[in-house]
Amino acid sequence: MAEITELVKATPNILGQVYSDLAQPSVKAVGNALGTVFEFSTSFLLPVKLLNEKFKLNFTKRLNEYKEKLEQIPEEKRCEVHPQIGTPIIEKLSYTTNEEIADMFTTLLANASNVDMVNTAHPSFVNMIERMSPDEAKLLKYMKDKEDIQYCIFNGNSTDGNGYITLYDHITLINYEVELSFPQNVNAYLANFESLGVLKDMSGQFRTDKTIYNQIREKYNLKQLEKQTVPNTFSSISVKESFFRITDFGKLFIKACIK
Repeated sequence: MAEITELVKATPNILGQVYSDLAQPSVKAVGNALGTVFEFSTSFLLPVKLLNEKFKLNFTKRLNEYKEKLEQIPEEKRCEVHPQIGTPIIEKLSYTTNEEIADMFTTLLANASNVDMVNTAHPSFVNMIERMSPDEAKLLKYMKDKEDIQYCIFNGNSTDGNGYITLYDHITLINYEVELSFPQNVNAYLANFESLGVLKDMSGQFRTDKTIYNQIREKYNLKQLEKQTVPNTFSSISVKESFFRITDFGKLFIKACIK
């Protein structure tokens, strides 16, 4: 342990390991914003990790992405990032290779560097991003500026009148509007957003505007389904309409992490 401690002490400062010219205005801006954060970075041995070339290349890329976003903030609006939020973000960025997830981290870090946006940078957002997949990052972009995600449930009612079978559960237009790597997981993604407090299932309530509900019926071929299954398999197909509401907390999360 003593050897590692000495190595950290002997390691040049983090910006010095990443940039050769510390006098560049943009690099100085990063230093001003993340100065205190970098002081705490030795707690997870970032200076030691930067001795690994592959690790250093990834971290440099992420730091440059943050630097570009910081440059878009007027100088008079920049502020120092609180280590409570900045330190864990820097740690996550040091090993994040996925572009969508990294973009959320750097956007959150940039907002934590902006006096007009720092109020949106809740510390819990760091762990929330880490609990998300790249597909879910795409879904967050899809949800930006939306109030809800409307869905339908198709039920096949039994011919003996003793119940029903759910044929399509919580179906939305997402798979037609967002290019996902794993579209079969969309309901799991929505459930994860519920667990994170981003969405709330408003089951039992529905929107009076039927436009999207009707589009869902059309996309999932309700008429064809009825033709194939009624009356031989089911007495009828019933459709339950409802929606996921984007919570106030979810809107703050999206505002802080999605550019």
